[in-house]
Amino acid sequence: MRASIALRSEATELIRLEAFAEAFARDCGFADDERARLLVILEELFTNVVAHGYGAAGVAVALGWRRSWLTIDFVDDGPPFDPLSHARPDLDAPAEQRPIGGLGIAIVRALVDRGVTGGKATVTTCDW
Repeated sequence: MRASIALRSEATELIRLEAFAEAFARDCGFADDERARLLVILEELFTNVVAHGYGAAGVAVALGWRRSWLTIDFVDDGPPFDPLSHARPDLDAPAEQRPIGGLGIAIVRALVDRGVTGGKATVTTCDW
């Protein structure tokens, strides 16, 4: 199964993205924890583009489900940015000693099995 949606890079579009992901998860028969995992990944990726995708006007999201593999293709039209090239936050340091930011990508890294970034596209694949 495959489905896609095009969104404006605006916070109000998160509602459409969530509804799209919920419908996809329901149609694929995802368990509640799998659905929640998908929603967290998409929310983190999307809010990162809205907050930090300087100049990004749009986002395209495609979801694929085949033989227990979920593929998320997440593409924005902002300047290229490779979030996986940045150092991971030190989660063992006290919160008041850590710089602000970087947790969204850390959350996504923790929830996916493999992440690949190329130019303006981030492709995340999860084995469920």
